[in-house]
Amino acid sequence: MANFNTHLAVGAVAAGLGATMTMAAGVVPQNQLLTLTMAGIIGSVLPDIDLEKATPSRMLFSGLGVVFAFIVLFQFKKEYSIAELWAVWIGVYVFVGYGVFAIFHCRTKHRGIFHSILAGAFFAALTATIFDQAFNEDPVVAWFAGLFVFGGYIVHLVLDEIYSVDFEGHTIKRSFGSALKLIEHRSMRATMAMTAAFLIVAIAAPSSERFFSIVSAPNVYSFLQKRMLPEDRWFEMKTEPVEKPPVETEANMLPQLAPMTPPENSANGQMQ
Repeated sequence: MANFNTHLAVGAVAAGLGATMTMAAGVVPQNQLLTLTMAGIIGSVLPDIDLEKATPSRMLFSGLGVVFAFIVLFQFKKEYSIAELWAVWIGVYVFVGYGVFAIFHCRTKHRGIFHSILAGAFFAALTATIFDQAFNEDPVVAWFAGLFVFGGYIVHLVLDEIYSVDFEGHTIKRSFGSALKLIEHRSMRATMAMTAAFLIVAIAAPSSERFFSIVSAPNVYSFLQKRMLPEDRWFEMKTEPVEKPPVETEANMLPQLAPMTPPENSANGQMQ
């Protein structure tokens, strides 16, 4: 399988390209592009969350500890003192970062259910839910963050499959087919548990109607047709024509006189 640095580098490039396309489409505020890029990078190392002694797992559980600590903290920000809030934050962080970490690795094995497309969908819905309920983001932004996590997740699985092929020796390693799969065929219990978890977060997630209308196939196809390649030459700067002000001459600088009309009384006298 690909190592951590490879997953991180390829995930960063893929997330950056996705953020560039999102910026060109103008579907999310520009100040969210870095957040979406980070979501994609995190997604690109998430499948290795079940590696107990690996750097990604330790980092991810520490990150989840921070996220959930703030989620809980927000619920008590007005009721508790600063000292009590400190205790709550540290308690949740230690529980998730160390307690849940230990329990999780007792129940999972590498390249199990977390190396599946179903797990990627779960993390995408979970990301959208966190962005909506914890950070109060717009549903479109929340689902785009979920999309970036899912995209990074798929990039990781594809890379692992590519590294399962020995191109020099023209052989396929025994690990081939264990990374990129829809569900975990070897454990239906794990598959059922992940399906249930996905349904729970999908129900709690924000409305996805506007998001899916944006990323619908006709809209994406029309956008790529217009913006994917330059219309003329590459890197040619487009400038809008500037309207020149009218040139002032002596003629048009003269005051404009109103047309003269005969006085009303003189006109009546002539008629009489």
